[in-house]
Amino acid sequence: MTPTGKLYFPTGQNIIKPLVRLKESIRGLGVPVLYVNDTHPENSEEFSAWPPHCLVGSWGASVVEELSPQSGDLVLHKDSLSFFSTPVAEHLLRGFGVTHLYLAGVATEYCVMACALDAMARGYVVTVAQDAISSVDINECDGEQALADMLQAGVILSDCATVSRNPVARPNERPFP
Repeated sequence: MTPTGKLYFPTGQNIIKPLVRLKESIRGLGVPVLYVNDTHPENSEEFSAWPPHCLVGSWGASVVEELSPQSGDLVLHKDSLSFFSTPVAEHLLRGFGVTHLYLAGVATEYCVMACALDAMARGYVVTVAQDAISSVDINECDGEQALADMLQAGVILSDCATVSRNPVARPNERPFP
């Protein structure tokens, strides 16, 4: 999301302001924000498909300044597209009693979709804030296809304003945690 980043794409910066607003709304509910960051060792398997990026200990593996974690927020690092590739991920969510995940970030057709589909397969309700995600679109319309695939799988597509007004989409559910 930073112009000097290894995998920078210009539209990624467009989601920072909506993410800030969404983060503040979720935090206003008295719950922490969970950051899931790409953080790769030098020998990451992901580098067979992508150039090295977000290396452990580098500035690229940290949260961008505008979205810096605050006290009580949680930061989890992952070495793959999906948050659920880290065994601690589901234990953490289940431990907090999470049933509904709200996803935002980059990139729509990679990490966002992988996390959303993995969460759905594990029985979570998933809402993706469309104005707080961005696509790389290596192939034209990759992002649009990812949205269609997520919608087909049962993911709820919404926007930051709607999520902020009504974060709990169904009775007896609560946002993270």
